[in-house]
Amino acid sequence: MANTHTKSGPQTVDAAYDQVKDFNEQAWAAARKAGNLYLDSYEKTFDQAVELELKLAGLSQQDWLRNLIEAQVDFAREISNTYTTTARSLLR
Repeated sequence: MANTHTKSGPQTVDAAYDQVKDFNEQAWAAARKAGNLYLDSYEKTFDQAVELELKLAGLSQQDWLRNLIEAQVDFAREISNTYTTTARSLLR
């Protein structure tokens, strides 16, 4: 009768560990890729929204309102840049 046992003991555990480790690495790589794609989309959408807001501010005939909108845009850009920089650093 032929021996049907292939590997046993520590070799089987090591092989299973290596498979799980490879799977985890692939999962993390996919998560990093998805996270970076999300951040790219967020930045693009944010920039488009800011440009629209600045165009609308330019149409205002009130200097104080234009200045207020421009200050709000600068603040929002600063917050957005901090968010995306921090998020990208966590995805490395």
